[in-house]
Amino acid sequence: MFKNNQGWGLREMLFFSGILLLAVIIVAILVNTLYNDLSSSLPNNDSDKNASTYEQVEENLANAAKRYYRAHQKEAGDLIVSEDLIAENYITVQKLTVNNDICDGYVLVEDDIFTPYITCTNYETEGY
Repeated sequence: MFKNNQGWGLREMLFFSGILLLAVIIVAILVNTLYNDLSSSLPNNDSDKNASTYEQVEENLANAAKRYYRAHQKEAGDLIVSEDLIAENYITVQKLTVNNDICDGYVLVEDDIFTPYITCTNYETEGY
């Protein structure tokens, strides 16, 4: 393993390349673990995050109503009110909030079409 007048041999080069490769793999694993830990600790989880637009609030309400509808076998033409969805944990108040503006609403079910209607301080769905 000593350097002679002709430089390092193939054996030495493969040995040091292996050590370098092992070090790169260990660093990659550590960086990936650190990134995953940081991303999971940020308050960016869907269950805790406020909706950023009123359209997302409408979509959240419609999705929760679909789950509620399937579980309770409601009939077409029924209204599913946001208070019922919150009370039975199908949706959280955070998913009905845009910039601290808490919305209230309902979903009209007609022929498996879920049409959400919300009302907030600064917004109201047309036809509410």
